[in-house]
Amino acid sequence: MSSKNKIAILLVIILASAALWLYRHNSKSTIRKELYDFSLEDTSSINKIYMVNMAGKQITLEKIKPGNWQVNEKFKARNDAIKTLLTTIKDMRVKAPVAKSAIENVSKDLASRGTKVEIYQNNELVKMYYVGDDTQDGLGTFMLLNDIETGENSSLPFVMSIPGFNGFLSVRYFLDEEMWRDKTIYGFYPDQISSVSLKNVRFPDSSFTISLSSDMSKIALSDNKGNNIADFDTLKAKRYLTYFSNLQYESLKNDMRKSLRDSVFSKNPVHIIELKDRQGKIHNMKTFAKPADDPNKTDEVTGKHITEDIERMYALFNEDKDVATIQYFAFGKMFHGLSYFKKDINPAKKK
Repeated sequence: MSSKNKIAILLVIILASAALWLYRHNSKSTIRKELYDFSLEDTSSINKIYMVNMAGKQITLEKIKPGNWQVNEKFKARNDAIKTLLTTIKDMRVKAPVAKSAIENVSKDLASRGTKVEIYQNNELVKMYYVGDDTQDGLGTFMLLNDIETGENSSLPFVMSIPGFNGFLSVRYFLDEEMWRDKTIYGFYPDQISSVSLKNVRFPDSSFTISLSSDMSKIALSDNKGNNIADFDTLKAKRYLTYFSNLQYESLKNDMRKSLRDSVFSKNPVHIIELKDRQGKIHNMKTFAKPADDPNKTDEVTGKHITEDIERMYALFNEDKDVATIQYFAFGKMFHGLSYFKKDINPAKKK
């Protein structure tokens, strides 16, 4: 590169920097930092986020401890959703000011229809802003900052985005309580488990109970009548207990219509799982057959009508307060029968 080209490039950089400085400091185009300073660098000290819209729908997220947030003082929040929101709070930047001709309308929409967000660090309110609609190109979101010292809203809204992310941010500030909720039904490691029992209602002889001693040095297996099984595959039993570390439902169905609820739960459950933790608390889940989506569909082999969904079931859990769909893909391993734990009487000879 010639010295003339180097000088030209250097001049361009200097002129661009000067233009940016003038834009930010010229008395006619000054945008005070407090009007666009939406982001927070230190998200580790955030302990509460409150969001509400004009319809009164609201969400309060509170940090109980690192990695454990609570939704509306009811249940554990999804860690992935919390992480996404905190990343947004930290990384979002001003993409552009709102055009002068649109400032009034955008500001009114934000104040009247937007989601108000309050962010607390160490129990102190440090940031408040409104999240509104997304831009037409889908690459930004309108936001308006509030001055928490005066309580007044800024007169200048901005289009916000995350550098390098081609999408809008409004969906990250959702107010659906159930969408914030962690989907875990069972989240216990073996050292947190005292015993687990599976009752197979349709095939009672397949039912069993696995128990662990207090120091986890001994593991026991018993049948549905409480008789101890003297010789069983302890490795399979121990592996079975590890399955309880992360069992999640597919989707909540607490809004299930009454007629369907009555139809499903008037029948006997298919399985009943009872996990007793080290504190002596019982965590119960019941499964129920889910009617097939197409009652006219027949089995290709037998020709009989398929009456039950072969991929999903309904689960009743959280002291029978919640209903959800679960997938056989995730939960099928939990429904092994007693015979699964028996030792192979004819093990293959090792070569």
